[in-house]
Amino acid sequence: MDIWNPIKSKYIFDLSRSEVEVIGNYNLKQKNVINIDEAQFQRYTYTPYEGGRINLNVGFEEFIDTHENEGHSSLEELRTWIREKAFNLEKESISFVSKRGILRSIGYSLYKPNDDWSFKVCRKDNVLYLSDDRKDEVPTEEYLRKASYWGINFERIITGKADEDDILSYLVTKFQIGDFQCVVAGETDCKDEDGNFMEIKTANSRYYSERIGRGWLQAYLCGNQKLLYGLRDNRGYVNEIKEENVAMVPNKYQRQGYWSASSMLGFIESVLKYLQDNVPEGATCSLRQNNGRYLLHLECENQVF
Repeated sequence: MDIWNPIKSKYIFDLSRSEVEVIGNYNLKQKNVINIDEAQFQRYTYTPYEGGRINLNVGFEEFIDTHENEGHSSLEELRTWIREKAFNLEKESISFVSKRGILRSIGYSLYKPNDDWSFKVCRKDNVLYLSDDRKDEVPTEEYLRKASYWGINFERIITGKADEDDILSYLVTKFQIGDFQCVVAGETDCKDEDGNFMEIKTANSRYYSERIGRGWLQAYLCGNQKLLYGLRDNRGYVNEIKEENVAMVPNKYQRQGYWSASSMLGFIESVLKYLQDNVPEGATCSLRQNNGRYLLHLECENQVF
């Protein structure tokens, strides 16, 4: 069942009807939850970088040899947090449980209609669980492989994270969007000296105003207060570092016409409403964006979750 053509539709959303509250955290090591205690929550601290121009290519060959074929983390770790914390989904009026990346893919598909993505939707006890069990596809083009590494390397440089350190820090948020309450989990990169959670990214300096829309949505859904961008050239050299307040980004950049926070959140709300209205209890469904067709497609089968 094809849902609609998102490119030809306009979604308007009042940002005051959306709120994100950090309600917990956990650490992952080799995709296993190792603690859910705030006192033990491991994160990295950002201190302003003063080393001048950064060459992000250093270590690229070693990275290619050792970091291929890493899969997306599953929803099971978030469900573990819910069980261990005895978080009552019904009492909290939760309608959806999801990883951040899924909601980001939905919202940003308004501006990337050719992206190919899919995820599973399972309904149990009137809560819809959105899960992504795909494996990461390693880019085959040399430039794309480098661009992927540049982002990871920039984060390591900024946080001082060691290459062999495979502990990931996740935030759990209660995300309200319109009439829906969602529990969302997403990785956070570090905290600054004032205790603000930060998302660290790189972008080609020529396209910064356009690309920051995706970064804003990613940071917003996870409760990050700050965005830190390394503005690079096509050769992987960072010539400028920009720190942004997440709350101020929409008013500062979206007026340039590249993206709209209101439209992205409005489209997420529309998709969630469609799923709530059409996914039956006890069923497992798949929602996908068909590459090149500008359509979302929902397909369900009766399967116990």
